[in-house]
Amino acid sequence: MKWKETFKEVPDFRREHVFKKHLLSDILLMSLCAVLCGAETDEEIETYGQEKEVFLRTILDLPNGIPSHDTITRVFRHLDKDKSSSCLYKYSESLKTFIAEQHICIDGKVCRATNPSGKRKGGICIITAWASEQNLCLGQLKTEEKSNEKTAIPALIEDLEVKDSIVSIDAIGNSPAIAGQILDKGGDYILSLKKNQPATFEQVSDYMKANSPELEKDTDVDFGSGRIETRVCYLLKDLRCIENVQEWQGIKTVIMIHAKRELAHKTEEEYRFYLSSKNQNAKYFNKRIRQHWSIENQLHWHLDVSFDEDRCRTKMGNGCENHNTLRKMALQAL
Repeated sequence: MKWKETFKEVPDFRREHVFKKHLLSDILLMSLCAVLCGAETDEEIETYGQEKEVFLRTILDLPNGIPSHDTITRVFRHLDKDKSSSCLYKYSESLKTFIAEQHICIDGKVCRATNPSGKRKGGICIITAWASEQNLCLGQLKTEEKSNEKTAIPALIEDLEVKDSIVSIDAIGNSPAIAGQILDKGGDYILSLKKNQPATFEQVSDYMKANSPELEKDTDVDFGSGRIETRVCYLLKDLRCIENVQEWQGIKTVIMIHAKRELAHKTEEEYRFYLSSKNQNAKYFNKRIRQHWSIENQLHWHLDVSFDEDRCRTKMGNGCENHNTLRKMALQAL
């Protein structure tokens, strides 16, 4: 898919008058090229355009030269975020290959520099739906605070095509309502269970730890970054002994992961618990739960480290979300 033609499909929000000097598609494609080359601010996008004008004129019209950083800022602030995001989704769809069961990971990331002055929390949070096998963004939604993920996740799922897919969500998205919504749309779920569901968490953790020797299990050992991590997945399919999980529609399995991480001078251990509507073996769940973290390692890490997103202070209008979309376009192009 050619980005130039894709950007031309984005409607121009600006009024038609003599002062509109630059084509919207030119501004968007120039910005994408700049971000691909390491630009992190609107000022750096303008600098890139000035230094690469000869090259850019081979792919852009540029009727009035390179737009200023003020023009670029105004465009991203007022550009329809849904129309902008649709370019990313179309590009993702064009890259998707056939996989029998698609794994969709949903998680949120806070843009740290958008926190209100003097506060540690309250920054803009972008929730993303991520196809783990293909490393593609399938959808996104902005919230004003991390705590609003609980209400934003159902809205994001409503816009996704999840039929015949497995959807994994961290504990903040674990609720009977979200489980039912995924099943109603033809998908299956793996939902992390933590202490925000206190009664269910206590029942599940007590039973799984006490009966782990009798449960089906799978062991996976991973070495990297100076540590050895052993993950043992325990699986329970007879749920009659855990009363509280029955309120999750379609639930078929409860999973416990015992993770042991051996570092140079210490050993760390933790237990994690999950609820799922899939009827599969322990090896399947060990793999899928591990894959969920690709959204952190392959997307959020690159946004923070490769594109320095946490230092971007853009927060007025649609600027934060449109810049986030641009970074994801660049990442997928790379």
